Amino acid sequence: MEVCGNCGAPLDLGENDECRWCRAKVRASHPRFRRDRGSWPGVSWRWNRRLGAIAAIAIAVAAGLGVGISGYVGSHQPGPPAATSSGGSGAGQAVPPASTDLQALRQDFGPWRPLAGRATDDPALLLLQSGSAWASERWTVLPSAQWWTQDLGGNLTSVMVSGETAAITDADGVEYTVGVSQAFIVSSNPGAVLLITPSSTVMSMSLAQATAVRQPLAR
Repeated sequence: MEVCGNCGAPLDLGENDECRWCRAKVRASHPRFRRDRGSWPGVSWRWNRRLGAIAAIAIAVAAGLGVGISGYVGSHQPGPPAATSSGGSGAGQAVPPASTDLQALRQDFGPWRPLAGRATDDPALLLLQSGSAWASERWTVLPSAQWWTQDLGGNLTSVMVSGETAAITDADGVEYTVGVSQAFIVSSNPGAVLLITPSSTVMSMSLAQATAVRQPLAR
């Protein structure tokens, strides 16, 4: 609103451009802020700053509360239970290492052919289990292969060489007949490959080593 530049009253011009109130020729101007009318620009500006700061603080507090509430709710949502190593059903329990090794042996060196009586099927690799013997139809481990060392693992309790065969007793007290210098494995320790020398010495190497040096059977 325009006001009289002389008296400050609302501008109302009469003839000759005179102010109706003070009769002075004046030009219009914007109203001045005057303390007697309750206008305090400085106070208003400070209030605006304070209100802005209060609003910013309120927004920050609300955002913090929102994050905290969402985290609390999320932590209480239903979900899969954490995995534990104790207890569990039979389906989740580990298979005994011996069983796993024996199964892997049967797969890696098979197929196998059962032997009857004192047959050894030399030079095939033998698997001795529960009083029976099986011969690999594909693989042999030659007595000249590297890594044969004297067996100190106690895999056999007795050895008796007779000509080209050897009567042995494994750690479980089960008796078998194998060929001299013929590689064989007893099921009680499927991780070791054994061999009887003509001097009745028990030699051995690990299954991993035997896998590396095995040779296909010439049939």
